[in-house]
Amino acid sequence: MPRDVLAVWCCPRTAAGEPGGGDAGGGEDEDQGQDDEAESSSEGSISLARAAGDPYNLAVALAYSGIMHQMRDDLPSLRNAVAELRELCERHGFAYYREWALILDGWSRPGASGIDLAQAGISHLKLEGAFARMPYWLSLLAGLLERDSRDDAARATLDAALAAGRSYDDLWWLPEVMRMRAAHDDAAAAGSRLRSAARMASAQGGVALLRRCEGDLIALPSAGVRHLR
Repeated sequence: MPRDVLAVWCCPRTAAGEPGGGDAGGGEDEDQGQDDEAESSSEGSISLARAAGDPYNLAVALAYSGIMHQMRDDLPSLRNAVAELRELCERHGFAYYREWALILDGWSRPGASGIDLAQAGISHLKLEGAFARMPYWLSLLAGLLERDSRDDAARATLDAALAAGRSYDDLWWLPEVMRMRAAHDDAAAAGSRLRSAARMASAQGGVALLRRCEGDLIALPSAGVRHLR
């Protein structure tokens, strides 16, 4: 299933459904292994959909691959996936994944030039009552607002992402939202928020998100906290 791409990267699970490994051990080798597994899962889903000549399942596979590329900060691959996804959705009238493409396309554009696209995609999802993954989408918008030095709007967007995650029990991306939100706190509050984010990431088995929190905690005393990823 394409959504396994997200499970591998953020919340790896054992066959029994428990957080994989139980701790953050493994370092870069483990991170690379998760990257490789996610990429293999994504490519396999896309290949199967192409072979079957199934445009809807191809759109689903491309949409999840776009999220994977965004998480990995792989802009060339993200732009390729989004371009194909947007064209496919326009041709076949696929509304839901069209909104994913708008948000991801907006995030991939330089500077703050993609804010309007991301806002449009999020607004459409809300109108459709599609709130799954809303903390993730809002965090991408917050990142764009931060690029444009709109700190108050970015902070409010991150607060909305936290509220959405808790309201809809959509917790998989909340460690990253909390990490980003900590960049708007004073040093003491940032440390507390980052430690909470790290505990949540660890409990969910999200090794990659845990690494991000740990990196910010290490940098906090000497480098301050104004460092959104």
